[in-house]
Amino acid sequence: MKCPRLVQKRSSSLLVSALFVAAGVVLASLGYAQNDALQPYPWLAELAVPASKVISLEDRFPAPPGFQRAPAELGSYASWLRRLPLRTDRTVVHAYDGTPLDRPSVALLLLDVGRRDLMQCADSIIRLHAEYLWSQGRADEASYSFTSGDRSHWKDWRAGEQFVVRGNKVIRGQGRVRPDTHRTFRRWLDLIFTYAGTASLAREGQQLESSAPTTAGDFFVDPGFPGHAVIVLDIVSNESGRHLALLAQGFMPAEDVHILGSDSAVLHHWFELPQDIDDRLATPSWEPFDRSMRRRLPTVR
Repeated sequence: MKCPRLVQKRSSSLLVSALFVAAGVVLASLGYAQNDALQPYPWLAELAVPASKVISLEDRFPAPPGFQRAPAELGSYASWLRRLPLRTDRTVVHAYDGTPLDRPSVALLLLDVGRRDLMQCADSIIRLHAEYLWSQGRADEASYSFTSGDRSHWKDWRAGEQFVVRGNKVIRGQGRVRPDTHRTFRRWLDLIFTYAGTASLAREGQQLESSAPTTAGDFFVDPGFPGHAVIVLDIVSNESGRHLALLAQGFMPAEDVHILGSDSAVLHHWFELPQDIDDRLATPSWEPFDRSMRRRLPTVR
């Protein structure tokens, strides 16, 4: 959701140890061991949130009566999304600067937004995709396009790649090697968020065949300046073939990624997925999405 031009948005060791301990407690509350080789939600180590204020998505939102969750292989993107940590202390969305916002939110992901107006709707989808790759030890596969079409690879940026933006032109240079840490990875993502948007996300996402089923991790994107995008976090179905989904979005300004609610949704939060080619996905914050607007980012198993 950025302008057509490549214009940037406006933008103690004891403490660290304590944060990692807190993250371990939260992970344990979600069913993960603190000493997992690859922590599934690494940003939790940087957030001081009591475990009593966290719940997993699947525990917070059970399947409606008569529906069952879609199978999700352990280690898959669908499984990772299904166990995302949610806040329990509030459902009101806050902007990056702490301002409360009026949004159709039924729950908030326990996910940092940053201190600048960067992580908006398309960026939130990129963020989840990138964090999944990191958690699986596959961060070197992470790469995303700017609105200009220029592409940034995490492994190249970590190796010292630099960008200078002049108008619509991106000039690449070489600097010092950067640390291979999650904190550095998060800094790289802020670079992506600065110059990516719905237009670039729509281009690099794989457009799905009309007959292809929707799976968790797929997203619907209306590219534009501005445009909008929502991501499918989980799916349930019943014996008659109905498919419902939990949907999440970021928005403008940069704000908490929130799970959508609507009076027209089942139990107020399970949205009917479009099945036929002419069906549309209605959400409370944007015009209905055509089924042809479904996309899937590559490299996710």
